[in-house]
Amino acid sequence: MSSGFFKPEHVPQLTPCLTVIEPEQTMSFYELVFGFERIGEPLIKEGLIIFAEMYCLDARIMLQRQGSFNSASTTPNQSGHQQGIGIYLYVPDLDMHHLKSSNCGADILSEPMDTFWGDRIYTARDLDGYVWTFAEKLPCDSEISDDED
Repeated sequence: MSSGFFKPEHVPQLTPCLTVIEPEQTMSFYELVFGFERIGEPLIKEGLIIFAEMYCLDARIMLQRQGSFNSASTTPNQSGHQQGIGIYLYVPDLDMHHLKSSNCGADILSEPMDTFWGDRIYTARDLDGYVWTFAEKLPCDSEISDDED
């Protein structure tokens, strides 16, 4: 019965929705520290932002105020438990991203390091307790030799 249009154009098929305590503060943090940008106007109810969307390159996230939409979801900081899912975001120039995040006061959990699977990564915790892993693909040996030719 599908017409072939099952989602809005330019929206990723998977878009995580993070429960946050104070959406405005979280959005400002994500802009300044992680490099996200706001999408449109947030949904406001009784003078409070209850829902907003942001993007970073081709990644998109939704933010929902804790307690809104009759949701029982809580932030990792409120629950006292680490989230049950990892947030892994590729960024260009990981070392510069790390430096900016660190200089802007992010809670850096691990410094940049090369991994066995071919990414360079670091991890940081946001204001609500979510742990983010930022990554950049390391050049393959063939890519390095191609660049040197």
